[in-house]
This record gives sequence, C-alpha cells and structure tokens, in this order.
Amino acid sequence: MRKAPKGFWHYVETWRNLFPRRRAVRWRSTWLQNGYCRDCRYCCGPQDSSVPFPMALLPSQIRPDLDKDFYLLDPDTAYIGAQGCKSDTPHGCRLPLALKPVACGLFPIVLINGGLHLYQTCPAVLFTPLLRFADLGLEAAHYLLGFSLEELRHISLSLPAATLARDYIDLRISLFDAEGKAEVLR
Repeated sequence: MRKAPKGFWHYVETWRNLFPRRRAVRWRSTWLQNGYCRDCRYCCGPQDSSVPFPMALLPSQIRPDLDKDFYLLDPDTAYIGAQGCKSDTPHGCRLPLALKPVACGLFPIVLINGGLHLYQTCPAVLFTPLLRFADLGLEAAHYLLGFSLEELRHISLSLPAATLARDYIDLRISLFDAEGKAEVLR
C-alpha cells in the first residue's frame, strides 16, 4: 500500500491528538509568543519537504560562524529544509531572540510578497480564532513598519500564487506592493 502524502487533514488529526486544549498566542513587543511551539516545533524540526524555507537575516544578525547556527542558502539567508534547523534542541531554540531570523519571531505569521499570511497547518492557526490572528497580524505589521522598506523587501518571501493558495491564509495586511513601494497601514 502506498503511503498517502501529508496534507492539511493529516495535520488537523495530529494536532488534535497533541493539543487537546487551546493554548495562548500573544504578541510580545517584537515577537509572537506561541504556546504551541514548545511541544510542536514542526516548523524548526525535520521537514517532510526538501524544498528549503528561506529566512533572510538582517545585517545586524550577520556574524562569523553563522553556519554553526543555521543552514545557509547564501551569506545572509538561513533556511530550514528536510534536516530542520541547526539551532533546534529538545528544549526549543538555543538562540536568543536578537539572533533569530525575523521570520522565527513572527511564525505562523509569514511576510510573503509584501503582505502578511498565516501558515495554515500550524496548530496555533488551526485552534486560534481567525479574528485573534487578524489582531495579531496588525500588531506584527506595526512592529515590521519599524524596519526600513529595503529590510522589509529583503525578509519578505517571494512565493507563487498557487503556493499561497495551497498553504497560507491571506490576512490582507500589506506592507508593500508588487512594485516594492510602501503601503500605508490603516
């Protein structure tokens, strides 16, 4: 018998068994405190895909021996792939928040093509009301607006529409448009 690929419903069942009660998800000034992370760690552990998930680093995060903490696509972009993250331990991430990619502090909110989206198979997204994530998305956007437009363009993923439709929920919060021009957050 052929093994079925892991998909949305696989994750719903997995997370239902692992998380019988809802956990808190809060914005904490510069990062999203996700109560599911410590027991899930799916996003930083070994992946069921060999396609790398890139996480651009800010200039302040570039330092010698960066390759001891991350797998690198290039000198300023870490990634997670089939092997997971080098900084993941049985107790969570060993890095202080300032050294983590911005993407890690936002997850499951993801900056893609200039706008904020939710990674739909994260247990926090499945079990937290969407209205709560709308509010968290606005808080994340206000935090991100503290970065320069150049930095925002650098840390934003560029994904095709088909991938967005399959894997993400659009929060309809845009930080910059398709031409890379800043948008006004209302």
